[in-house]
Amino acid sequence: MNGFAAWGLTILGLAVVTTIAEMLLPKGKTRKAICSVAATVAVLVIVTPIPKLLKNGIDLDFGDGTDVAVDGDYIDYVDGIKAELIGESAVQYIAGKGYTEKISISVELDGWNVKSACVNFVDFGMPGGDAHIHKSEIIKLVADYFGIGEEAVMSYG
Repeated sequence: MNGFAAWGLTILGLAVVTTIAEMLLPKGKTRKAICSVAATVAVLVIVTPIPKLLKNGIDLDFGDGTDVAVDGDYIDYVDGIKAELIGESAVQYIAGKGYTEKISISVELDGWNVKSACVNFVDFGMPGGDAHIHKSEIIKLVADYFGIGEEAVMSYG
């Protein structure tokens, strides 16, 4: 533990001890005297390292950085959930346009922007006696929803 952290922990410990002592002491002259002594000690604890800091400079080194790392698995997990939610929002948008049959949409993201989408028509049924499944209309709706060209929307099924 470096000096800066030890100094901070000392101040924190002093504050806790002073608070507990203040709660336990009865009201009166004794309490006032002890609080005055505790305040003087607190000031001395805070002020003591200042000359050394001015002479040597402030060292805010909290380690060599090896204890901090990016968790790639977690980032991939969060990105997967984000893509799934964006795909589900597109399915809800398509359902609002009258295509309530079972389709699924997966997306490839670049941050929050959709680069491409894939529409799965495998479980897509014939809507209400229509003789034709309007895949091209759904692809156009998906492209419009994401603000991408129709060439960036792939389909299968």
